[in-house]
Amino acid sequence: MTTTKSFPGWEILEGAGGGYIAFRTVLVPDGSGLSNVRCGATMPELFEHLEQELRRRRRPSPTRTARDAA
Repeated sequence: MTTTKSFPGWEILEGAGGGYIAFRTVLVPDGSGLSNVRCGATMPELFEHLEQELRRRRRPSPTRTARDAA
């Protein structure tokens, strides 16, 4: 299957039981608010989940914002 979107830093595989799995090539730490693995029943659903990760990454962390304000 050819995909039209690119998500650098993610490896996308077809799931053995169907659907698609994406995992980060460089893991993020626990507590970061980000995921290391995302799944979707269809490729468009997986793309939406990966786009959510991109939006989360662009938002400042509430912990960091509170610490920087102090």
